[in-house]
Amino acid sequence: PGVTLALLSSAPGVASVPASVVIPVGATSASFTVRTSKVKRNTVVTLQASAHGVAVTASLTVVR
Repeated sequence: PGVTLALLSSAPGVASVPASVVIPVGATSASFTVRTSKVKRNTVVTLQASAHGVAVTASLTVVR
């Protein structure tokens, strides 16, 4: 099992993430792919991961 994190992007048309990722039992992290689109100007996207009522965010800049 492990812990399932729900993933969200503030701008899925610019940077999309899978709906969720699993951190396996005994692990402290998990990897996932962020798919980006071409942008006309540098664009900041907020990514969020949440589980059990706790959410963390990170900013990602998609560059032109």
